[in-house]
Amino acid sequence: MQCAVGRAEEMNKVRLKICGLKRACDVSLCYELGVDIAGFVTEYPLPVPWNLTAEEAESLLAGVCAPMKRCIVTGGTRDKIIALAEDLHPDYVQLHYHETLSDAEYIAGALRTLNIGVVKTLPFSPRERLAQFGTENIRECVGFLNATGIRAILADTRVPSNAARQGTPADIGLFRQIKGYAQKPVILAGGVTPDNLTQYLSSAQPDIIDIMTGVEESPGVKDREKLEFVVKHIR
Repeated sequence: MQCAVGRAEEMNKVRLKICGLKRACDVSLCYELGVDIAGFVTEYPLPVPWNLTAEEAESLLAGVCAPMKRCIVTGGTRDKIIALAEDLHPDYVQLHYHETLSDAEYIAGALRTLNIGVVKTLPFSPRERLAQFGTENIRECVGFLNATGIRAILADTRVPSNAARQGTPADIGLFRQIKGYAQKPVILAGGVTPDNLTQYLSSAQPDIIDIMTGVEESPGVKDREKLEFVVKHIR
């Protein structure tokens, strides 16, 4: 992919992440439209339609031009995640499996010297929060994350148990609680589509909005019209 020269980076109130990218043409489309962060599901521990091998991800990551940032979405052991990040050197690593609070802190510390930021998922599911944070309480979970070296918090309806399904609607009330306690950027994900985008933006007021299936024709195949609509309404 050829990088255009002179495209100015816009100062946007809400940044846009498009996830589940699998094709070079869709990476180019995201760049053309001014998407802020390109997301690649890489070596995810469960079989999901968007999963890439490290080699496939490396090829696509090479096509991401500044100012668009690169994020790999993965999970597993600390050593596996750190090694993958060291090999691919994205801008961000999004922890989206069963990683605990201590895992997130350890990984963030290990990647800090490489200037790779860590995004930790804070699940909407109380059971997942209890397993990962030792408590279901939103205020306590966010407080723990505020004290870590992660870069951003992802509030998502997608968890390992439903990872392969279409996104389910986000709990906006819960998201607003998370954002109210957070001292770091908060990302909203889960069931975001062109149909509900305006409502989500006005009611949730996220720092970053993360869309995957909501702009797809089929898993990993992005729809230009949907992407154009999303970018226009976020800008």
